[in-house]
Amino acid sequence: MSIHWVAASNDERPGGEWKLGAAGFGYGDDDDQTVLKAMRGKYRSVYIRRAYEVPAKAPRGAELTVGIRYDDAFILYRDGKEVLRKGVEGAGASISKVKKHEAEVWEYFKIGPADPGQKGVIAIEGHNENIDSSDFTLRPRIDYRANGKLYPVIREGASWAYLAGGAPGAGWTRIGGIGGDEAAATRYKFSYRKKGEREWLSAPIRERKFGKTEDLAFSADLGDLKPASRYEFRIVRWGRPVGPWEFETAPARFQDGMSFVTGGDMYGTRAWLDAMNLRAGKEDPLFALLGGDLAYANGTNGGRWRDWLDSWNKCAVAPDGRLIPMVVAIGNHEVKGYQYRPKNAPGREDAPFFYSLFSGKSEGANFTVDFGDYLSLVGVDSGHTANIAAQTQWLGRVLGNRLGIPRQFVCYHRPAWGTGVKADATDIRREWSPLFEQFKVDCVFENDHHTYKRTHPIVGGERSDKDGILYMGDGSWGVKTRNIPKDWKKRTYLAEAQALRHLIKVTLKRDEFLYEGMTEDGKIFDKTTRPLRRGEADTR
Repeated sequence: MSIHWVAASNDERPGGEWKLGAAGFGYGDDDDQTVLKAMRGKYRSVYIRRAYEVPAKAPRGAELTVGIRYDDAFILYRDGKEVLRKGVEGAGASISKVKKHEAEVWEYFKIGPADPGQKGVIAIEGHNENIDSSDFTLRPRIDYRANGKLYPVIREGASWAYLAGGAPGAGWTRIGGIGGDEAAATRYKFSYRKKGEREWLSAPIRERKFGKTEDLAFSADLGDLKPASRYEFRIVRWGRPVGPWEFETAPARFQDGMSFVTGGDMYGTRAWLDAMNLRAGKEDPLFALLGGDLAYANGTNGGRWRDWLDSWNKCAVAPDGRLIPMVVAIGNHEVKGYQYRPKNAPGREDAPFFYSLFSGKSEGANFTVDFGDYLSLVGVDSGHTANIAAQTQWLGRVLGNRLGIPRQFVCYHRPAWGTGVKADATDIRREWSPLFEQFKVDCVFENDHHTYKRTHPIVGGERSDKDGILYMGDGSWGVKTRNIPKDWKKRTYLAEAQALRHLIKVTLKRDEFLYEGMTEDGKIFDKTTRPLRRGEADTR
C-alpha cells in the first residue's frame, strides 16, 4: 500500500534567490560587510541562515548565545523553532509592527543549551521600522558560554546565506545554505502505527516532480501491514506534525457483506465532485475503484489534480473517520489532447501527472490487485497511453493465472458496450471481451460516456443469463450527463440506461453479488444481483 501526496512548489522550495554574504548585512552606516544597496525604498526585511556545529570540546552545561547588533528588529530561529524576538510583531511578510532600535552596541542573548558536537541551523529574519528608513543593520555572531567566557561557534563576519527583497518558502529556517541540498533537517518524515500501539514506525519517502511543473509529488510505501487492522499515519513537515489520518487494511479472508464503490469521470465541478465523494465515504466501502477521467486535467493542469486530491482527502471519509483507499485506472482526460487512440496511443509522457502521482505504475496503467485468495481486480488502459491489442496477451495471462480466485472484476475507461451517446470501443469487443467470457469475469466496469448503464449478462453481445458477462458504467461521478438516445432499447444487450450522476456500490456476499446504482443523496435507482460463478459458495 502506498500513500501519495502533492505539494505546491511555493510551499516546498525555499523561495526567492538566496546568496552568500558576510555578516553584517545592511546599509546607511558605512560598517556593513554585505551592503544592501537596493533595500531602501524597496523592501524592509532580510532573511539569513547558516548551519552550526557546537565544538566537541564544549563542556556539559554550556549555553548557546547570540551576540547581535540590530536596527531595527529581528526574530531568531534555532533548528526551525523561534527562540528569540526583539521589537517586532508578526513574522515574515505578515509583520504588523516594528519598534525602532539603533545598533549601537553588541547585545547578547541566551538561545538554549550547547551540547558538545550538536549540529543545527540558525536562521534570523531582520526587519526595518519602515521601507524608507535611513539605515538597517543585522550583524550576528554565535558563541557558546562556559565558565563565564564566550567561545566561537559562528564567528563575527562569517558567511551566511541571505535573501533580500523576496519571501522565503516553507522550511527556510531549517536549511543551512543556499539550496535544499544543504538541508540540515528532512523536509518530510512519514510515520505510521497500528492503532492502539505506542511505537511509531517510519517509512521511506520517494520524491519527484509532479508532472511538468515545479510542484512535488511524494510517496510512502508501507509494508508488513496486518490484515483487517486500523492504522494511523502522520507526516512531519519541517519538524511539525500534520495529521494524523487513519486507514484500514483488507481482511485476509472473505467477510460476508464487504463492499466497494466504483465509477469514473469525476471532476466536472468541485461541488459535484465533493458531493459524490461524500456519498462514497458514507457508504463505508473497503476501497474505491476509479475508472479514469479523474481530475480532467488533460495532462497539463496540475492545479486540478491538487483540487481533486483535496476533495478526496476531505470528503471520501468513512463514518468512523478512516480515509477510503483508491485503486485507479487511466482515462483520456489524463492525457494531453484527451486522447482515445486504440491503435496508436501516445506514450506515458503525455500523461505526466497521472504517472508521476501514481508512481508505482512504471510499467503502464494496467494493474492487478489481489485481496488474499478471495478477490481480484484487474485494470487495463483502453487506448490512452497503450494500444488495446498490445495488452491482450498480458490480460489473458493475468486472468488465467487467477482462475482459483472466486471473485474477479475488470475496470477500464472507454466502453465496449455503451448506450449510443458515443461510438463503442470495437477493439475492446474484439480483443478483450472473449477473454472476459473465457475466464468468467464477474463484472466489467466501463466509464467515459457520462451516463449510467447496465447490460444484461452477455456473450458476444447476446443475452446469456447463465454464462454472460455483466458490463456496468458509464462514468458520471461528477460531470454533466449526456442525453441517452431514445431508441437505446434497440441495443438489446442493454438492461438499463439513465442520464444520472452516480456511483455503483458492489456488495460481496458468500454466494452472490449485489450491484446498486446510487445518486449523491443515497437514492438507489437501479440494482441487480448475480450469482457467484467461479466457485461454490465461498468461505475464504
